[in-house]
Amino acid sequence: MTPHNFPSHLVRAIPRLLRRLEQRTTLSKPIQASATSWSSHYPAPSQTTSFSTLRAQLSSDKPSTMASDEDYMAFLNKANQDTTGGAAAAQGNGSAQFKALDSGSQPPRVISDVCADAVYASDADEPFEPVSLKWNGEGGLPDEVEFAKLIQHWDPEKADIEIMDPVDWDRNGQYAKVIDAVREATRGSDVRVYRVTRDHSRVEYWVVSSDKGTIVGAKALAVES
Repeated sequence: MTPHNFPSHLVRAIPRLLRRLEQRTTLSKPIQASATSWSSHYPAPSQTTSFSTLRAQLSSDKPSTMASDEDYMAFLNKANQDTTGGAAAAQGNGSAQFKALDSGSQPPRVISDVCADAVYASDADEPFEPVSLKWNGEGGLPDEVEFAKLIQHWDPEKADIEIMDPVDWDRNGQYAKVIDAVREATRGSDVRVYRVTRDHSRVEYWVVSSDKGTIVGAKALAVES
């Protein structure tokens, strides 16, 4: 690992990882790894500080603080994993899109028409989108886990999903046209609303019913701060 510039996120992680290395490795002289002592002895490098320069700073004054080159590279690699792994996982979940349409499927005309105008009002008004997914399950509409799998939730078993009655969801009749369109598209079948949590402030409302092995309806994103 010989980059021209030493990444700033690794610099910030060095004091914490030096403490871990000190606990694992028998050294001839204790590592002074507190954030205070580190910053006072070694000023924070700039974005253009080279890898070789920083390593020289680490080794010139206290050559015994690193047991070996292998240990040195190990803690740098660990720093990179710690600072990038969690962020990548969080970003993957946060940006994932739920499946609403099967490939090649065509939602009923009445659904497409209502979605052309309907908007869900929240902190960020979002349009309704058509839903058309093949569903071969028995007993009417899917339960929470089955629905999570149907829309390809990233963790179906732990998905935060609530099944609601349309009357409870739309107490003021603001989305009556959406509910009526779903009911018409499925020839009078029962309509349910699935409240799917994405994160601490975003949820999706899926207004759906079933007809001939297909889940049909409309969904919208809501920002609820």
